This record gives sequence, structure tokens and C-alpha cells, in this order.
Amino acid sequence: MKIVVPFSPGGSSDQLARLLAPELAAAFKQQFIIENRAGSSGALGSAQVARSEPDGYTFVNAGSGPHLTGPAINPNIGYDTMKDFTHVAMEAADSFVLVAGTALGVKSVAELIKIAPTTPLSSASPGPGSLGHLILERLKHRAGIEIQHVPAANSGMNEVLGNHISLTMTTLLTAGALIKAGKVVPLAVTSLQRQPAYPDIPTFAEQGFPDVRGDTWFWLAGPKNLPADIVNRLNAEVRRSNKTPKMQEHFKQSALLTKDLDPPAVAKFIAEEYAFWGPVAKEAGLTVQ
Repeated sequence: MKIVVPFSPGGSSDQLARLLAPELAAAFKQQFIIENRAGSSGALGSAQVARSEPDGYTFVNAGSGPHLTGPAINPNIGYDTMKDFTHVAMEAADSFVLVAGTALGVKSVAELIKIAPTTPLSSASPGPGSLGHLILERLKHRAGIEIQHVPAANSGMNEVLGNHISLTMTTLLTAGALIKAGKVVPLAVTSLQRQPAYPDIPTFAEQGFPDVRGDTWFWLAGPKNLPADIVNRLNAEVRRSNKTPKMQEHFKQSALLTKDLDPPAVAKFIAEEYAFWGPVAKEAGLTVQ
């Protein structure tokens, strides 16, 4: 059985899939293989799964970027989120954090805005149409500053670490270890309140930008017409796994949110998120061909 991660190794989607795979392998007594198929902001791997047979052997680690915001700005993305997938089980949600390289010399959003008129700024995200890109565009518009968007593997963490890119709008799960090690500088989180695991990082709302917010959800999805018995069994096993002490501790340490939803509730939640983020993406004026 295969879980396609539509992003490069090391990011939030990849980490969550690799935590879940051993749990599912033990439950089903079959190996669950992780296949990283990055490209087109997550659309490449997602489209691969959308075209797969609904036999219960191929899934995608679906995410907010490729499945909620991407279709709203890319008419040629290659699939319909609500028609071409069976949404099986929620995994977790990660808040975004704006991270700066140490050479930039800023420690807050206010300091970033202050240097923006005289400093060429660049910021990475997983790619055009990703949720990180959308939140970055909203910050630019609200703050009235220019920041060049740079699509990069793993949200450009290596480039920011090497001070080749000024900033990245990435997830706490992706950047957490480097933040804790003091190798990059966190400026703000997109959650509504400060994260208990990162109490020193202020929210965007605290710094005057209440609508620069958003959590990126990850969930297991398969091709459309996936048999109900497969959906129900997988949903039950993912929910069981999420409640284990090991996973609960991981969620706490990584500042991840979870939802315990049965299959109909999963489908309803994804439909509501899809309806919300589509208009937000269009409002930002982004178009990807």
C-alpha cells in the first residue's frame, strides 16, 4: 500500500505520513510505502492519485495547498478536489510561521516592515498557490511591502539557513528544530493564539495583522469511488493512531491540532475549508497556469 506525499522529504506532510505509515502497517499487516512525488506545489503527486484505481492501495497525504487553495488559482491543476478524491481521515493541522535568516537582522514584523523600503526581500514557500504563498501575499498587501516570492523545496529552509533567501512562510513542524536551535529567527505565527510549544513567538494578530492567519491541514485521501469498507477501516485506524500516547505527545511537542472525525464529517469539513479558501485565494489576485 502506498501513500504519496506530494512534497519533498522533510516537510510537514512528509513527517506526518512517516509517523502514520508504521501505525497503519501494524494494523493492516501490510507495508505502507511513502513515495515523495514533489512538483507543481503538490499538484503533481495529487493528480497521480486522482487518476489511480480505487482499489485501496494508493493514497495521497492531502493538504490545504494542493487541495484547497491550488485549484482556486490554477484552472489546469488536473483534478477537482471535491469530485476526484475520497477524503478518508484527518491527520493534523500545522500553523505557519514567518522565519527570517539570521543575516537579515530583524526580530519582529515591525522591524521587517521598517527595513523593507531599502532592503531587497525574498521569501520562499512550497510553491505558487500553496497556503504559505497565499498567507505571504496577504501579509505583503496588508503591510504594503515588497517581497519576492521564491518557490523552493521544503519551503526553502536550507536557503534561509544559508541566508540565500531572506524569509520563508513555512510550518512550525518544518521549521521547529531550527527555531529551537536558534539557527533561524521566527517573526510571527499564523495561529490565533501563541503556541504553547513556542510561547516566545508572537502571533501576527498581536503585531497588528489579525487577518494574516491560517492553519494547513493534512488528511489521508484516495481516488474517488473508494469502497466504503476501506474508507471506514482506514478512518478508524487513523483515529486510533492519533489517540495513542506517542502521537498525542508528538502533537503537543510540535504544536499540531487534530480533529477526530468520521468519514462523513471529514468530507463535510474539507468541503467547508474548500469553500472558504477558494475566495481568499482569488481575492489575493493569484493566477497560476
